[in-house]
Amino acid sequence: MSTTDSERPPPAPSSRDLDVERDSDVPISTQIYWQLAYQIDSGRLLPGSRLPPVRELGAALRVNPNTIRAVYRRLADAGYVTSRHGAGTRVTDPPPQRRGAEALAGVVAEMLRRAAQAGFTADEVATATFAAAAERKRPGQLVRVLFAECTTADAGYDAARLNDAFPGTIEAEGTLLDDLPDRLQRFHYDLVATTTFHADEAQALVHGRRPVVAMLVGPGYLELVHEIAALPPGSRVGVVCATERGTDNIAETLALSGTRGVEIVGATPSDDDGLEVIDRTADLVLMSREALALGVDARFRDGGRIRPWTYEFDPSGLEILRRAVDHVRAARRDEEAVPAPA
Repeated sequence: MSTTDSERPPPAPSSRDLDVERDSDVPISTQIYWQLAYQIDSGRLLPGSRLPPVRELGAALRVNPNTIRAVYRRLADAGYVTSRHGAGTRVTDPPPQRRGAEALAGVVAEMLRRAAQAGFTADEVATATFAAAAERKRPGQLVRVLFAECTTADAGYDAARLNDAFPGTIEAEGTLLDDLPDRLQRFHYDLVATTTFHADEAQALVHGRRPVVAMLVGPGYLELVHEIAALPPGSRVGVVCATERGTDNIAETLALSGTRGVEIVGATPSDDDGLEVIDRTADLVLMSREALALGVDARFRDGGRIRPWTYEFDPSGLEILRRAVDHVRAARRDEEAVPAPA
């Protein structure tokens, strides 16, 4: 029996589609990530396309397999791909809704058009744009805080909450933990913040370049952790998170809290088989912020088992960050007070 075009799997990318500039200031992992993300955004890689195996692509690009593995994990955290044992890494269906290359081209074209009406050349626009981007590499008027988490949704959500908690004082941005080294290399930040669960990982990634503030979370979250730790041995807890990395982090947090003899079963929102197993067998179900936003909880028969895996910052955690911010501001005032050499 022949296979129709609609039944054939989408073509996979090859190493010929990727370029690695080894003398570039941009880390190789970031180069590969940007190229694959662009191919997905632009439609060159269709939903369902299978990415090359880690070792195969690493060998073709002459890059350490761990680097490729980190790229795939970063793509998964951003919602571009999903990975399943035996099925490989595939582009999500549907892919994340993002501002693609076409949208950016439109912004640039409009900027050039308006600049031309005001009498500016394209070169002048490019120079001003570069200068504005370079400003991000220097200290600004506000204290710049980079908040790191294991999922994009949590990082962005928490950064917005910190901006609300410190109006006119800080400028907080969210990032994935894996992206910390790249962001610190490209831009200026005064502080790095994260939850206490990721403090050690953040410290290792920051490597002393900036102070890391470990923020405490509220008692509701800790009560949930204690509830799971108190389950009898042999219990099964389902974890629904946007990425496998997020699931692993939740499992690690539970282990650190003293949970013993409880089986963790994970699934992503697009993993129908995994969700069915959790619905059928789990005594308790934990759902991330992304999973709840997608309405995954409505697919479960017994909603009483579902617990949101979310948190609020404890007031003491905000106080710790406030003191760190005050320290940065005081250090700046001291620097400004020092007279310039004659």
